[in-house]
Amino acid sequence: MKINYFTKIAIMRKTKAIAILTTHSFGYIDFLVDKLNLNEDVDLTYINIDAIPFSYKNKGSRIANFFLKLFLFPGLKEKNRTEFIKKAFQKKPLFDQILVIRPDKLQKEALVFLKKSTVKMDCFLFDGIENFKDQKKILSYFDTIFSYDKRDVEKYNFRFLTNYIFDDEIAQNQITNTAFNISSFDNRFPFLEKLANYLSETQISFRFIVKKNKCCNHDTIEICTKYLPINEVKEIISSSLVMIDLQKENQYGLSFRVFEALGYKKKLITNNQDITSYDFYNENNIFVITNENYQIPLDFFETDFVEIDPKIVDKYKLKNWIFEVFNIECNQIKDL
Repeated sequence: MKINYFTKIAIMRKTKAIAILTTHSFGYIDFLVDKLNLNEDVDLTYINIDAIPFSYKNKGSRIANFFLKLFLFPGLKEKNRTEFIKKAFQKKPLFDQILVIRPDKLQKEALVFLKKSTVKMDCFLFDGIENFKDQKKILSYFDTIFSYDKRDVEKYNFRFLTNYIFDDEIAQNQITNTAFNISSFDNRFPFLEKLANYLSETQISFRFIVKKNKCCNHDTIEICTKYLPINEVKEIISSSLVMIDLQKENQYGLSFRVFEALGYKKKLITNNQDITSYDFYNENNIFVITNENYQIPLDFFETDFVEIDPKIVDKYKLKNWIFEVFNIECNQIKDL
């Protein structure tokens, strides 16, 4: 096999140069970044796409941006992202690997630039591809496409990879909420309302929090305009008996909420029917509902969580996710 000059440099370096570009993703990616930064053999460059500074220079730039979007050209914010990435990587050597999460957030110009800046460029899709259809147009830029959605894996020949357990230590606080859900305002909201009404009628305590751009009053659901920090969410989980996970339309893979429940040893109510096919599924711990049938037996709330085989749980921990994606040995990364 012929190896070019730049590949030789990458092979000879003891440190593995990695770049990760992603959206904020509710803070779940922060655990991945922190874990890689702890590894002495990793030189990590991390760009949170959402944190790239941008502001319109004047009223005229806002108008120009409107017409760019109207005629399907990249907007000023997208162009600014591309320039930021180019400047950030300008003085960097060739990367061994670049991982992009939410690649639809980047211009093709940025993807072309990144492709030239690395030996291997991969992406991870933790949502169904039908929810972000623009991703279909840019898949050819990647060497490996990881996806948590089994249907997308089969249809597009992706490589299957679930989300991960990012944390498994939680305080044993007094239970104040029998059921807990936190989510964004979208087409799941009517179902969440039905669940809230059902739990109210059966006198099961709950706390449902929904992030919405505009604040409004609701009888049973807390509406907030900002995402709660992940440490605050963890505090609420610690005082909740059961977590509720509602999958979005066109979503088939398991959300991070599922792996929070698994890591924190919390019972789970979900409408993701495919969860029963996973090796950690236990009907005592996980109750599956549908939009039409969401009556939950009271004894589900009254029985204790059944411990899952540690070997099974270990497969879904962050250290193994890192090994799968970056080929970094598990013994180089501390637990999780």
